[in-house]
Amino acid sequence: MKFRQTVTLFGAAFVLCSSPAWTQESGDDSTTSATIRLMSNAEAELPDAVTKKIELPKHLMDDTEAFVNSARGLETANRNRLDDNDGLARAEEAQQHGAEMAESAQENRENQGRADNLPEPPDGIGPGSQ
Repeated sequence: MKFRQTVTLFGAAFVLCSSPAWTQESGDDSTTSATIRLMSNAEAELPDAVTKKIELPKHLMDDTEAFVNSARGLETANRNRLDDNDGLARAEEAQQHGAEMAESAQENRENQGRADNLPEPPDGIGPGSQ
């Protein structure tokens, strides 16, 4: 058991000490490729650097199924957005209706047992009639 712990400890130390060497880039640019290149000041001042239209390759433009699927997806997204707006409007109406019903129920609880048009008690009956 002691041997296994020793080997594990030395293995972990080796990995920790050698990991910076694995991640270090070589000085040769031919083996690595940059995916992002920062624009120089001259390029950044030209509007073409930012607003240049990117053309799709011809073999991708011939794929009519992709265009049909794209149009169908856009149509579905627009329809779902309209449905969401309708749902939000209905939810707001339901919330207002619920608030009105809660207010009405509160008034009913407050007025329960109180009537403005109760008949007067007969003479000699009631508080202070003794």
